[in-house]
Amino acid sequence: MSEKEVVGRKVVGRNVAIALGIICIILAVGLLGAIVIISGKDNTITSLNSQITEKDNIISLKNSTVWVNNQTVSQYIGPGGFHWWTSWTFSAGYAGYVSVNVTSSTTNNTYAQVIWCSTPSPNTYPHGISYDSGLRMVGTSGTAYFPILPSSSIEIRVGNTNPLSGATETVTITYHY
Repeated sequence: MSEKEVVGRKVVGRNVAIALGIICIILAVGLLGAIVIISGKDNTITSLNSQITEKDNIISLKNSTVWVNNQTVSQYIGPGGFHWWTSWTFSAGYAGYVSVNVTSSTTNNTYAQVIWCSTPSPNTYPHGISYDSGLRMVGTSGTAYFPILPSSSIEIRVGNTNPLSGATETVTITYHY
């Protein structure tokens, strides 16, 4: 073999090695890019699955928020023997229900009541909806349940119908959605 052939093979061999090296680098960069894209998609899938779980919990009424926690309230009878109540106002973003639990009362004439009005919306409630549960007696202890729709003004009352004296109650109110 001549010296010229050996030098030619070395040049060709070096060029092939450089080309293979460049191809390996391109493939490695492509592989890293694919891993980054797949990782990003995995994060997106995880986020979407979390959102689905959150919405499923709302649909199934598995979420709850305590609005009032074991608060002691008192009502007093005013002139003329009117019954009095204590009221709270809340907002709810989802349909669900409210539980009003009276754990102790100084009278067996204790009641709970819920009043709300949904905001008119062309897509859901075109004319709005008003709701007044009326008085639901809970006695010296008990729980009353009330349906609610999304509203920015949900009034919850706990009171008594004692004709001669007021009353004191311990109240817990929970929004289930």
